[in-house]
Amino acid sequence: MSGPPPDLPGPPEPSTGDPAGTGRSSYEDFDLADVTAAGPAPRRRTPTIAVAALVLAISGALPLITVAAFRPSGSAATGLLVLGLAELVGAALVFLLHPLGRPVGIVLGCAGIVLGIVSASHSPANGIVTLALNGFVIYALASSGPAFRRG
Repeated sequence: MSGPPPDLPGPPEPSTGDPAGTGRSSYEDFDLADVTAAGPAPRRRTPTIAVAALVLAISGALPLITVAAFRPSGSAATGLLVLGLAELVGAALVFLLHPLGRPVGIVLGCAGIVLGIVSASHSPANGIVTLALNGFVIYALASSGPAFRRG
C-alpha cells in the first residue's frame, strides 16, 4: 500500500446542452418568478370551476323543484326557497368568476356538508352523495383562488 492514491473522479463536466453551473435539471427551467414578473395571470375558468358551478346550480334547482312538486308548508318551504335561490346565485357568481363567488360557494358547500350529515341519518346513500358533491365544491373553490382575483 505504498503506491500513490487512486485517482478519484472529479465533478462531471457539463454537457453542451445543459446550462453551465446552474445545477438545475431541464425540468426546472420553468420559473414562476418569471411569470409573476410579467404581471398577474389572466383569469381563466377551469373545468373544475365549471363543474363546481354546475354542482351548485343543480343543488339549487333541487330545493326549488321540491317546493314546486310537494308543496311543503311554512318554514320548510321558506327554508328550501332561500337555500335554492342562494345556491343558484352562488353558482352564477362562481361561473362568472366574480371575486365574491369563491367565498359564497365555499360557505354554501359547508352548508351542504351539514345538510349531508343530517340527511345521512335518514338516507345514508343520499347523505354520502351530498357530502361528496359539496366536498368537491369546497375543494374546487379552495384550490382555484387565482381564477377569482380581479385584474
